[in-house]
Amino acid sequence: MKEENLIHIKLEQGEAIQRKKDILSSEIGLLKTISSIRRYQLLRSQELNLKLILYKKIKIVLTNIRKLKKTLPQMKIPAILKRSEGKKEALITTPIIKRREIAPNDIEAQLKEIQDKLKELG
Repeated sequence: MKEENLIHIKLEQGEAIQRKKDILSSEIGLLKTISSIRRYQLLRSQELNLKLILYKKIKIVLTNIRKLKKTLPQMKIPAILKRSEGKKEALITTPIIKRREIAPNDIEAQLKEIQDKLKELG
């Protein structure tokens, strides 16, 4: 074996205790991080399993919908009704209401007015 040149550093007792506490607190932090990572991996695998189950169920539902479309009779709508449906949909749409955004200065002005009214009352 090679001879190693060891370097010794003298520490005060209080300083040595503080360093040990720092090392132990670092170990605690690392252990908490490891447990968080393991918990994340567990939750991630559960999420993937649930997504797979959901995908399979959606696939089943889609096949059932396709079967229903094939077996149910198609309803024949006259051309006149098709045109009137388009007009009804156009009438049903609601107009877009624009909201007036309050500027920060307006809010401050309103707050000042309210404070002035409170001072008058008080």
